[in-house]
Amino acid sequence: MINRSSRDRGDLLNASPERSARFAALAALFLLGGLAGCRPEFASIDGGAFIMGSPTDELGRDDDEAQRPVSLSHDFDLGATEVTQDRFYSVMGYNPSYQAFGGDLPVEQVSWYDALAFANKRSEGEGLAPCYGISDILCADETLGDAADACKAHGGILSASVALNGAASVYECEGYRLPTEAEWEFAARAGSTTAFPNGPITHTGCSPADPAASAIAWYCANVGLPFARAVAGRNANAWGLYDTAGNVAEWVWDWYEHDPAGAAVDPEGPAGGHFRVARGGAAWFHGAARLRSAERAAFAPDYRNRHLGFRVARTTGAAAVPPLIPALPPEPVSASPEITARAKDLPFPFSRPDVGTPLTPAEVSAFTAKITGFWKDVHSFDWLLWHSHGMDAADPRGLEDYKLFWQDTQASKSGDVVTFTHTGGADNLALRTAKLMTDAGAGYLLTGDASMGRLVEQYAKGMVALFHGMQWDVEDPESYLMARAIFTLDHAYAEQGRDSYVDYGPVKALRFDWNAQTIPNPTNPYWGDIWVRNMRSKDDVPHLFRAIPMLERVAAEGADANIRDAAAEAVHYLRLFARDIVDTGWYIRTKDLRGNALVPLNDAGAVNDLASFVEYTGLVSDAECAPRLASALIAYGDPLDVDCGTAFGSLYELVASFGHYFNYAIIRYFHVAALTNALEAGRDDVAETLMEGLAERADYIMSGNAIHTDDPSFWPDAAAFLSIAATAGLPLTSEEQRLVVDRYSAAVDHYAAWPNWDPWDPAFPQGSFEYKPSSNGALGTAVRLDELSYLMEYCNTPLR
Repeated sequence: MINRSSRDRGDLLNASPERSARFAALAALFLLGGLAGCRPEFASIDGGAFIMGSPTDELGRDDDEAQRPVSLSHDFDLGATEVTQDRFYSVMGYNPSYQAFGGDLPVEQVSWYDALAFANKRSEGEGLAPCYGISDILCADETLGDAADACKAHGGILSASVALNGAASVYECEGYRLPTEAEWEFAARAGSTTAFPNGPITHTGCSPADPAASAIAWYCANVGLPFARAVAGRNANAWGLYDTAGNVAEWVWDWYEHDPAGAAVDPEGPAGGHFRVARGGAAWFHGAARLRSAERAAFAPDYRNRHLGFRVARTTGAAAVPPLIPALPPEPVSASPEITARAKDLPFPFSRPDVGTPLTPAEVSAFTAKITGFWKDVHSFDWLLWHSHGMDAADPRGLEDYKLFWQDTQASKSGDVVTFTHTGGADNLALRTAKLMTDAGAGYLLTGDASMGRLVEQYAKGMVALFHGMQWDVEDPESYLMARAIFTLDHAYAEQGRDSYVDYGPVKALRFDWNAQTIPNPTNPYWGDIWVRNMRSKDDVPHLFRAIPMLERVAAEGADANIRDAAAEAVHYLRLFARDIVDTGWYIRTKDLRGNALVPLNDAGAVNDLASFVEYTGLVSDAECAPRLASALIAYGDPLDVDCGTAFGSLYELVASFGHYFNYAIIRYFHVAALTNALEAGRDDVAETLMEGLAERADYIMSGNAIHTDDPSFWPDAAAFLSIAATAGLPLTSEEQRLVVDRYSAAVDHYAAWPNWDPWDPAFPQGSFEYKPSSNGALGTAVRLDELSYLMEYCNTPLR
């Protein structure tokens, strides 16, 4: 029986007979097909040369996989499997694994330091000189440890000083060690040049399954229950190695470096860094793209998780024939789905029968004058510039500038200065900013207005800032995971002669909520010691995705180079964000306190619903189909076999909308995001079917039979949604047009009465004041302020 560490959940030795029987049954299930039998413990690898990294046309590749020639001048043994729980226990005397059933299950929940301690202890047990000198040990429970017990009873090693034990190079060690990144990839490829050692990649996600990946790997397409499986349960590669793709990821020796130098002999990685490299993907949530031989991940060396283990290596001598460094292959033509211009009109005919009394030209003119007059009178887009903030370009520290449109903020006036004090998590920050960024982009392209141009530039930089804030190091390997909010540095700024001060202080404190966490990032390479709100929610993702086509237009057609560049960079990060969702099996990953990437779990140990687009597919197969379709189209320019039909009327939609009113908005805006990005990707067949569903959705809204029509926000929200549906090319009926006119006219009347549009006016009173107007008032519930400018998109859509 394998002992659990103090971190594990329960004691198998003292379990009830019923509980023990359940564990035994589970253990038998996972061990099935994994018994070692006569399998060799090590594969003997002859030195050689290969091209490390991936070609630019490999499906699912990341931008840290640049190809380079590498030569290994020594032979080495490498574990044929990941280190098992039985082997780890036999050497170390404890089992740290989350899934601690012993046997041939891979050991997991080990830090990089724990892996080194295992290698040393095994070396000592076999009379070999240990490879590593490990000192200054701090255990996971923050007690001091020593090399002898390696924090056996204290949850493993949290931190330590590590040096080579008398060897000039890691390759010269006598004892067991972690493989270098180059050794690992050389052995995993086993002479192949394709994405997998047994063939190319054809599908990047979990469904449909990739044939090559499925033959060699346990991963989300075939693993079933969300746990690792016994080693050697799938086919070995040509050199006798199992599970180099899938099951658990594997620590290697190297510090992470985004762009390793060119041709190399016996590379060992950079001399220092923040993250150690892990290879091989993981079973329970990674899609096929994350299992490729060239795929790289990295974590802080103290990181431990149930999807992370290791295998060990040992140098056996110089290569019999010194390998020659190979030449790089010709650069292939890129298969990138990047799109440089938006569709100029609908590529298919589409019409709807009219219902209601058409608006007269006089009514249209009067409404247009009312809306544009309101924007002018309150200086609407200037007001957004005055109140939006993040970090100002004029700050003397010379840090990266950006703006975001905030919530959970208190405003006060003292003298001529308005101070914005942050008091909450601002969990829907990106939702509002993305909407306004898209609208400002439309207005800028339509009018050339300088304020709108500055808004779209600063908001696009704000989108990028939400990615940059989630980086713990300049070489952070996971640069495309997005924060919910970032709280950088207090600063003063002036916008159009109006002096302001930003105070982030009150919100910079640890806060752990069910839907997000406020955590420090003291080593951020852009702003230094900052705080971030992690666990990106799915509710603002449709607006981020919907913004991409407009940002593409700004990047292609904007008159100002700075604005074009900001829009293009935002698109770049958003596409990588979508690709990570696809490649990890439709999950929205985040980072923990130490900057390690992960899929967030709830208190029960299951994936947090807010971070998953597949949480309910086991119950309803087409649940959250539009989010997956939009992600695939943005990431790869292809549906990737995600077929949503019309994307309207599923059982999931009915239940989700009934359960929570706000789910209405999430579902229908993902529908629009999928449609507009299908048009961008040239998938007219997909777009036409989605347009049919959008028409059905509009008919349902107007039928009077929709769920939640009694909610005071229903009809204002319906008017806003219909205006966005029209920007995507949906012809509105006369009845729908009148609803938009009526509700937007009422919203103008509501917001025009708000007294705080210019708190810098000398006549404005001193003290605290309302930061932005509420949509609720004496006239009822109005169209939301951040949706009032949807009409700017409508005025500049090429699709109607």
